[in-house]
Amino acid sequence: MGEKFVLKSCFITIFCSLLAFGLMNTFASAEPEEQAADYEKWSKIAIDVVKLNYPERKVSDYSYKGREEISDVQAKDTFELNTEGEQGTIKVNVIILFNPKTDSLISLSLEEMR
Repeated sequence: MGEKFVLKSCFITIFCSLLAFGLMNTFASAEPEEQAADYEKWSKIAIDVVKLNYPERKVSDYSYKGREEISDVQAKDTFELNTEGEQGTIKVNVIILFNPKTDSLISLSLEEMR
């Protein structure tokens, strides 16, 4: 009976360790997914604003330049978009200032780079 108890407690310890490790990996990987979803939201807004401001041009490419944490209630995401039209390519920088706690837009600016 003693061998069964040791084997059973060993199995329980291994199972609990694997479960805890799996949960840690799940929670550790949730943060980048949340950031990716956040990144997608602001990138869609950046693309839509460029399309509204340049209706005759096509957005051909965009890149996410990064996030700057300004304070607890302000962060800034920067995007660079290329637009194509009859006069060639125009790069447009989109700067989105938002509150990361409330996920609300504070300001948005466009800067045309020729």
